[in-house]
Amino acid sequence: MNEFYNEQTLTAIAASEADPLEALVRRGAKVMLQAALEHEVSEYLDRSRHQRSDTQAEFRGYRNGHAKERKITIGSGTIKIKTPRVSDVPEGQEPFESQIVKPYQRRSKSLAMVFPKLFIEGLATRDFEPALRCLMGEGAALSPSTISRLNAKFKAEYEEWTQSSLASLPMAYVWVDGIYIKAGIADERACLLVVMGADVTGKKHLLALEEGYRESIESWLAVLRRLKARGINEPALAIGDGGLGFWAAAGEVWRQTKQQRCWVHKMRNVLDKLPHKERGEAAKSLRAIYLSRTREEAKSKVLALTKSWRGLYDRAAECLMDDLDRMFSYFDFPAEHHKHLRTTNAVESVFASVRLRTNAMKRLRSSRSAVYLIFQIVKRQEKSLQRLSHAEKLRYITKPSPSKQSNCHGSVT
Repeated sequence: MNEFYNEQTLTAIAASEADPLEALVRRGAKVMLQAALEHEVSEYLDRSRHQRSDTQAEFRGYRNGHAKERKITIGSGTIKIKTPRVSDVPEGQEPFESQIVKPYQRRSKSLAMVFPKLFIEGLATRDFEPALRCLMGEGAALSPSTISRLNAKFKAEYEEWTQSSLASLPMAYVWVDGIYIKAGIADERACLLVVMGADVTGKKHLLALEEGYRESIESWLAVLRRLKARGINEPALAIGDGGLGFWAAAGEVWRQTKQQRCWVHKMRNVLDKLPHKERGEAAKSLRAIYLSRTREEAKSKVLALTKSWRGLYDRAAECLMDDLDRMFSYFDFPAEHHKHLRTTNAVESVFASVRLRTNAMKRLRSSRSAVYLIFQIVKRQEKSLQRLSHAEKLRYITKPSPSKQSNCHGSVT
């Protein structure tokens, strides 16, 4: 090719650019890409440029110049290329199409894969163009519509995940919570119903992430029934907050699953009913309760604390005593797992990072698009989630007996 430059020409090119190194890299990329495209045509026609056709060889067509110059954005910036054309292709022969640069392609595949990763990491749609323009060049394909098409990709991946089977992932424990985020109409908050699970090896998984209507019974029923349809087993224990919607739904779908209410949510509710001056000491007493070694010790501490509050803080005492049996279900499981089973931290810890990402975006356009984006963030974090301590203890968790009551199942041998 006549585009390989001598030393003087390369020096002149570098000197004409603000960044000589980037200029030379882009020029080298252009020359090599153009040469590769010309070589593709030579292989297709089975003859090099300016070589006459062999009368004995099969005729495959003629070179017919180049298509209109177009821009391609690669990792080092944006370059201009001309794709070769082939004419007079014999009937029945596959027409020429470059395998390096596809029709209408405007960026490399590697660069296209970077965009979703940057989006998940925290770069908002409106920030793509100003943030990347200086790196990719003025002609880079970074329009808002280009970035917005990422949502279609996220949607397809989410829909495929919601149809995947869970039959090969026997679950020991599940954590559930309703997460509220800013999405949709102004001043409204969307509710996302989340189910995380730990399998019998101690590994945690995102099992469900769906829109819900204020954690209603109907919304949770729909979530749990879809999980059941995907083949999930009835877990030994479900951990959630005090929301009545989930517990009513769980009692209908997972009749043999033992139920544990979250102590963090319980503490918030109790402390909210105490004056500020009492909250510090009360928090220490509440932590001492759920850190007890036995159920009997924990219950005795509850009775002592509520007795000291009677007549002064009756509402706090009643709140602490409310649904007390479900506050101590974790005692039926290995002591090494208690720290995992007392709260819904398995969900909260994951969504702390999600909130940082969504808060940076101020407000998502719709709750549905929020689901797609948050799914990508959580699936990325899922790989680094901490396993359950002493996962080998999971083998001691027996399958609940159908003859027992729904709030008494999940035992340890």
